[in-house]
Amino acid sequence: MVADDVDAVVIGTPNALHHPQAMAAIAAGKHVLVDKPMALNVREGTEMAAAATAAGVVLCVGHMWRYRDEVIELRDRIAAGDLGRVVRTCGYGIHASWGPSGWFVDPALSGGGALIDMGIHAIDTARFLLGDPPARRVVASIGHAHGDYHDDIDDDGVVLIDWANGVRSVVESGWWQPVLDGVEADTEVYATGGHARIWPEFTSATPPPEDYEHCALPMYTAQMADFVTCCGTGATPVASAAVGLEALRIVEAAYASAAEVDVSSNGPATGGAR
Repeated sequence: MVADDVDAVVIGTPNALHHPQAMAAIAAGKHVLVDKPMALNVREGTEMAAAATAAGVVLCVGHMWRYRDEVIELRDRIAAGDLGRVVRTCGYGIHASWGPSGWFVDPALSGGGALIDMGIHAIDTARFLLGDPPARRVVASIGHAHGDYHDDIDDDGVVLIDWANGVRSVVESGWWQPVLDGVEADTEVYATGGHARIWPEFTSATPPPEDYEHCALPMYTAQMADFVTCCGTGATPVASAAVGLEALRIVEAAYASAAEVDVSSNGPATGGAR
């Protein structure tokens, strides 16, 4: 396909294929929109970003919540100082009462579980709301709570991120959670001038109606429009390779943190993934 006369390629395959397929497309001079996570690890993601820069093609990553109107509205309120100085955020990347199967629960294909599947969205959303600061410190507790999965597939976790601008973020990730603390990528913002939430009406107390579509088409359409425009102009997309790489770096650091030594037994922790 990439040898054919096409301008751009969209990669929506299992995570383990993102790197080789993106590298093949980039080598053929094609622009690439790749789903999140952009790769299995930071090394692969860095290679993809460097190759795209060298080839002069656009590499965009599927962090589509950056294109959602409600997310942009809260980002703009924060930037305008409406809430004062942000102190902390709490984000949610969970599935309530269900979880995926197939390649999502095969560590060789997915690279992890709920964190790399769902939590990465909440991580990136928090960073976008805060103006895209780099992460300074990442600590995590990740493990198994609800599903009978491979040891390297997590279905429950909490990640704590200290951003370079002094804000602290808590991100919950999980599959098969018993309650809905927040819909996918929902984020609460705690600031000196008040509190705000992207979707305040959707919590465990007031869940979305059955016909509500959270991952609705407009944000995907907006991302595709941004990608196509950047392919023509050479501009950097909102969900750039750098955006995808930072989100992946935080996820990788979280998995590493969760696998550190368990001080209670002076042995390796058993709840981490990868």
